[in-house]
Amino acid sequence: MHRDLLWAVRWLRKNPLFTLSVAAILALGIGANTAVFSIVDAALLRPLPYESSGRLVRIEKTNPRTSYTIISPAEYLAWAARSDLFETSAAWSRDFVTLTGGAEPDQIVAIRSTPGLFSMLGVRARLGRGLVAGDEAAMGAAVLSDRLWRRLFHGDPATIGRAVTVSGQAFTIAGVMPPEFEFPDSAVEMWLPLQLTPASTGRVQVVARTRRTVPIAAAQSAMTIVARQLERDDPQKNAGVQLTVTPWRDSVGEKYERSLLFILAAVGLVLLIACADVAGLLLSRAVGRQKEIAIRASLGAGFWRVLRQLLAESFVLAALGSAAGIAVAYGTLQLLLKAVAALPIALPHVQRVAVDGRVLLFDLAVCLVMAFLFSLAPLLIASKADLQAALRSGFGAGVPGTSKRIFSLLIACETGFAFLLLVASGLMVRSLIRIQQTDKGFQPDHVLTMRVPIGTLTDPRPSGKYATKPQQMAYYRALLDRMERVPGTRAVAVVNNMPLSSVNSVINLVARDGAELPTSTRTVSPHYFAAMGIPLLSGRTFTNADTSDAPLVAIVNEFLARQLFPGRDPVGLPLPEADHKDRVTIAGVVKNSWQLSYDQPPKGEVYLPYQQYIFATFMSSVVARTSGDPRAVVSTLRKEIWAVDPNQPVIKIATLQDVIDDAIWRPRFSAWVFSILGGLALLLTSAGVYAVVAYTAGLRAREVGIRVALGASPRAVMSLILRDAMIPLISGLAVSAAAAFLLTRLLASLLYEVGATDPVTFGGAAAVVLAIGAIASARPAWHAATGDPLAALRSE
Repeated sequence: MHRDLLWAVRWLRKNPLFTLSVAAILALGIGANTAVFSIVDAALLRPLPYESSGRLVRIEKTNPRTSYTIISPAEYLAWAARSDLFETSAAWSRDFVTLTGGAEPDQIVAIRSTPGLFSMLGVRARLGRGLVAGDEAAMGAAVLSDRLWRRLFHGDPATIGRAVTVSGQAFTIAGVMPPEFEFPDSAVEMWLPLQLTPASTGRVQVVARTRRTVPIAAAQSAMTIVARQLERDDPQKNAGVQLTVTPWRDSVGEKYERSLLFILAAVGLVLLIACADVAGLLLSRAVGRQKEIAIRASLGAGFWRVLRQLLAESFVLAALGSAAGIAVAYGTLQLLLKAVAALPIALPHVQRVAVDGRVLLFDLAVCLVMAFLFSLAPLLIASKADLQAALRSGFGAGVPGTSKRIFSLLIACETGFAFLLLVASGLMVRSLIRIQQTDKGFQPDHVLTMRVPIGTLTDPRPSGKYATKPQQMAYYRALLDRMERVPGTRAVAVVNNMPLSSVNSVINLVARDGAELPTSTRTVSPHYFAAMGIPLLSGRTFTNADTSDAPLVAIVNEFLARQLFPGRDPVGLPLPEADHKDRVTIAGVVKNSWQLSYDQPPKGEVYLPYQQYIFATFMSSVVARTSGDPRAVVSTLRKEIWAVDPNQPVIKIATLQDVIDDAIWRPRFSAWVFSILGGLALLLTSAGVYAVVAYTAGLRAREVGIRVALGASPRAVMSLILRDAMIPLISGLAVSAAAAFLLTRLLASLLYEVGATDPVTFGGAAAVVLAIGAIASARPAWHAATGDPLAALRSE
């Protein structure tokens, strides 16, 4: 085999154009696959970077009446004592906190956890230490993420021991975690101590490590018994309650995970197209080497000897392509990581993405598989060669028929794979266009947004100057008074949580059948609807007279109006609240608008005046409609806010259009990636079809010469060659269309108002593939039809 490899290297050095063409095609296919695999591997496949991660479990308590986990501190403390089941455990809760002490005030996502979390995970801080026993009593230690440390403290090691203020409470920075540490997800940038007693209120989430001798199924059985005991102790509160014990898995997100897998499948199709291209080139070379193979066989070389030689050449080419593919993968990965860094969220495990040993092992596996696949066609030709005919004419009797069928199959495969990719990219692009063109219920042009939070998620009434609701109302009223006077602003308002913020406040209404109806709620200032451009359908909007001393009022969207009062105008009617003793009168009805997410249909929504109700201020935002470019008033508005309170964080500064673009990052990213892959597939397919048609037309030179000599016109010859090229192309499209009809249904959950079998997308993709195939075939067909027939006949 060593001699075969050396001979293959020598032959490829003598044919540099052929070698470079094959290596370039393979580098594109293998490089793209390696780059995407490195991201999928880091996000989905690698084991969690925690100690004994296989024994880490998530414990959740759910109730049929609610859709969220409702574990109380007292329940957690009781479970934590179950040493027969769990080796150790930790409770934690998510919070949005205000951090001061850096260059500017900032709001960050923090985790408040019991001190055993870091020791249970087996993760050490890169600087300083993590949370330890005793921190929960002192409540003075804070641990930063590497990202926060670099962003706010510029990676200064002297940050350890520095004092910071977190939502009005003094903390000392005790440690900085490694870059790859993300618990429970990549959005968290700080960990704070959490002290729990049986009297503590609120909700917590629980992670635990089972004992070595306790399988997860046994822990689940034990917790099921606990759930039944809870139900017996309080049948009204815990009816149907469930306790589940599941393996801990980082929350990547179903749609994000599915998008990654589809992208990996897409680059796999690109690799198959590249494989078909290389197979066509090697097949052309094998047909041209029939006489050489016949001579080697006549000199005593057996079939396995010839087979070994062809395999050696394929493996050398695959190795060259893989080596070049690693360079392409590195460049592609840098491009992808830059695109990922520009996304509005921190995607999980990006820090672990690298072309490392696991990725190189994948590259090697792809190399071996590719070498085997594109060797099949030349090996088939070699096995069917007629040596006597090859020695006489240079081509085996029967080889033209066999090679023609294989060439046709390669064209069909290339066009079929390209069609699948074009359909997928077309669906993604059309879905994105539909999202961008759909009526959002508000007008995003000339609107600026900025978050100005008070308090935290776990402590909405902080101690100090904003401890009471009247103080919070007065603060926002002072902000509005100053910002409304800023030149260039047409309408300024405050809302407790912006649309598309993924945070929802809920009040319980009473449905027509008497059942509880949880309904999304926003508290807003009078000019909110004018600032957002939400049309008023009936009644009135809020005014400055809607204060705590005035009659209580609310505005509902049209969905809720139809839901509660079908066929009637609800203006002047009472809002059927389940939890409120005072009458709340509906003052107006506004148009439906986007709420939590772009892909959720409209639901009922209630708007309340902020001077009568104020809550969830940890997400409060300012919305300003301007007469010109919204960014032009950013600095002035920030100065006005800090004139009221210099310690107030002003974050998430963006135009409303930017907010929309950030909310639809997933379809935008998917459409971008699939469009690039679709273009690459078209490029490789056109090159492959051109090469196959050009070579097969050359093999038919004698036939074409005879036809021309007998009176065939160039147009007739060109039509003959084009027909032979288009028949397998159309056949490949037909088979691929049937496959796409079934496979694209898997994409349905990622699409928006576009069917998975959208006829426009299917028709457009088919037209593009047919056009590319015809264009790629036209030049070699014309060259064959207009060539000198006498020269072709003399060469035979």
